[in-house]
Amino acid sequence: MKKRLYAIFALFVFMLLALTVRLMQVQVLNSIDYASANAKQQRIILNGEDTRGTIYDRNGNRLTGAEQSYIYILKKELLDDSAEKIFELIGARKVENKDRRYEVYRSNIFDKDAAYILKRDYEAFIIKGAERYAENQPAVHFIGYINEVDGTGTSGIEKSFNDILSKKQKTVYASVDGKRMIIPGFGISSTIEDPDCGVLTTIDVDIQKKAEQILKNSGRNGSIIVLGKNGEMLAGASTPCFDPSRVEEYLDSNNEEFLNKVTQSLYPPGSIFKIIVAAAALENEVVEEETKLLCSGYEEINGVRIRCSNEEGHGEISFRDAFAESCNSYFIQLGVMTGGEEILKMAKAFGLEKNAFQGEAEEKIGVLPGVNDIQGAGTGNLSIGQGKLLITPAQAARATSIIASGGIDYGLSLIKGTTEGGEIKYQEKTSPKRVIRKQTANLIKSFMVDTVNCGTADNLTGTGISIAGKTGTAEASYNGERVAHGWFTGFFPADKHKYVITVFVEFGGSGRESAVPLFRQMVEYLY
Repeated sequence: MKKRLYAIFALFVFMLLALTVRLMQVQVLNSIDYASANAKQQRIILNGEDTRGTIYDRNGNRLTGAEQSYIYILKKELLDDSAEKIFELIGARKVENKDRRYEVYRSNIFDKDAAYILKRDYEAFIIKGAERYAENQPAVHFIGYINEVDGTGTSGIEKSFNDILSKKQKTVYASVDGKRMIIPGFGISSTIEDPDCGVLTTIDVDIQKKAEQILKNSGRNGSIIVLGKNGEMLAGASTPCFDPSRVEEYLDSNNEEFLNKVTQSLYPPGSIFKIIVAAAALENEVVEEETKLLCSGYEEINGVRIRCSNEEGHGEISFRDAFAESCNSYFIQLGVMTGGEEILKMAKAFGLEKNAFQGEAEEKIGVLPGVNDIQGAGTGNLSIGQGKLLITPAQAARATSIIASGGIDYGLSLIKGTTEGGEIKYQEKTSPKRVIRKQTANLIKSFMVDTVNCGTADNLTGTGISIAGKTGTAEASYNGERVAHGWFTGFFPADKHKYVITVFVEFGGSGRESAVPLFRQMVEYLY
């Protein structure tokens, strides 16, 4: 009997000790976790506020989260036609919301009378906070957009740097009762994991907005890209645009709004490709600047006749003047003399078969014709930027930057660095490399100055600024019809450049008529 009593007593003591240990674990060791879990049960997460890290321009200006807006939260059962009419009057739109008990609306304006009615009659909660995207979001094609359901980046910088931008983890919540309904008077609260995380771009928001305005006011689709001296992109505008806050509205479109024409659209370069043909000819010492050839208004290769821009012909014309006047006949002869393979080799050296940016942008690479495509008349087409040759405006800007920089390729960059914990971690850049001799680059540069002063782009004169550039009119096929796109790419000041600008106008026809005027507006703004 005593042994049984001892055994029962020992079991009782063991159970008491185990219970004590468990109570200590619950009340002391895990108290924070349980308190946190309890707190979470007493609150609901509210959607609508900008909860991600910030994307900045080169000067620290916010590209995202820059605009304040007002978030309205009300119970679903109270929402009626009158309430929806009020939201319509104040320009509020419904926000994707996970909680089934409440509807969430967002508006960029605050109307005192509307707010009073919504609070009095509909028990609405109103929050003032940052909106992720502006109504006319700058650089939208490079920034991209997020999935409103889970808040992750879907395209652009939002996608490429999602790991950094999602570290902020801002949570906006409200206290609720046992039925999971918001308790009036307890207010709205928020928590932030890492408030300083973000991405610092090379974009200058003022230049970006101006480029977008110029392109929009032209009434045409196309792109404008502006580079600094070292290949940093200061602006990249593309039309048509989209509203990243209303992505669902474009589901029935042809999705052209989402296409970044700076980096993702491929076009024949037309006569701007003569920059590369000239470089190949000079580097191979095929001609000198005053070498003259005869232009009869056309050139015929293997029975294929390719016309010059001057149908009557330029007559005997020098290399310098042929570049300025964009003489097709001269450049076809020059291409044959240089050789198609040497031209392709130079195109590759200028980066037309590689990404223009240093792995930071969503882009396509150029398409160069194969060896079989540059036989006979194929060499003629290649020499004037036609045939099976396609590039992006970003690649055209990169090629122009190489000439402006004296033959050195810096590549293009979009991202300066990332921020975490208040410190900037700068991106490593690829080392600059020489593509052509400085002498060659300087001679082509002088050709481009002549193009503006007395050639196909002389409608740029009168600005009081020394500008170097090249026009291009590229023929293409669209839906079975022949169309022409307009190009102009150049830099200024010509002697010691500060900016490189490439303008592309879709279906613009002559580059002189469509692209040069937009280039001029951009130059006058920057100057």
